[in-house]
Amino acid sequence: MALALWWIPPIVLVALALVVAGALLARRRGGRAPQGEPIANSERLTRLPGYRRALDRSGLLLGLAGAVAVAVLVVATVAGSRWVYTKVVTPEKFNRDIVLCLDVSGSMVDYDAEVLDRYLEMLPGFEGERMALVLWNSSAVPVFPLTDDYAFVEHQLTEIRDLMRTDSWHDKVSGGTLERPGASLVGDGLAACVMQFEGAAPSSTEPPPDDGRSRSIILATDNVVNGAQTVTLPQAMSFAQEHRITVHGLDANEHADAYSAEYQQAMDAYSGRYHVLQDPASVDLIVDEITSEQTSRIEGAPQLLVIDRPETWLWWLLALVPAYLLLVRRLRA
Repeated sequence: MALALWWIPPIVLVALALVVAGALLARRRGGRAPQGEPIANSERLTRLPGYRRALDRSGLLLGLAGAVAVAVLVVATVAGSRWVYTKVVTPEKFNRDIVLCLDVSGSMVDYDAEVLDRYLEMLPGFEGERMALVLWNSSAVPVFPLTDDYAFVEHQLTEIRDLMRTDSWHDKVSGGTLERPGASLVGDGLAACVMQFEGAAPSSTEPPPDDGRSRSIILATDNVVNGAQTVTLPQAMSFAQEHRITVHGLDANEHADAYSAEYQQAMDAYSGRYHVLQDPASVDLIVDEITSEQTSRIEGAPQLLVIDRPETWLWWLLALVPAYLLLVRRLRA
């Protein structure tokens, strides 16, 4: 606890001392106050019980008024000096990276808005993790890189979801995702998402960094491949596994078929996690799986927090000032 404007109390004390000294000096220079006309038999009047009670009551009110006036002065001084609380905190962030990997092919049109809704539902379950978004069809387009600015992430996901629900979504969302023949090339799309992580570029000769960072991909697709892939889904899963990346597959198919079976088989073969989009519990399961992975924490630079809490002193002023005015009024009466 400290006073932000620490110089105010000394100034108030000096000013108060000058006022008191000036009053005493003026009293000494003025001498004794002039006496009024003497009143006969006044001693009998001052001995009356009613007079004594009135005198005692007046003295009590005067003392209370003085005490309240001092309290008002002290509280006003402290309030004006800004009584603040200081605390040193060391922010911590969970050392996790998550890439949202979304298939925007024609067969996914009816599901993409729902997938984005699921992505948005996951956001409150994360705290400090970095997230990225990649859209892909026959080719991939990173929408935003890994970031922990959740307001930005939410804005981007919401904007794309809303565009997906319009008739012109194809022109506004799929730009750059049809640079090659074919559609819904799952293996190529997943490989592009893997390369969003540090050290996962094909040209890199360095081993995957072992920095304690958890890496996850949430892959949403129906696995309906149309065309020749450079990388198959099992190959992309192996690529992810080599770089210590866990793939959480979100299957958009409404019914179990050959596409779903192939999708689940690839997830199971390479330590991935398989989920069905239509399952209401899939969001909670994916969040729990990601947050349960062991990871290190990143400690930021210590920060000094200054918390200004004036309301306590203002409430005291609100109570003391009317009390002082009431006492002064009683004294005058």
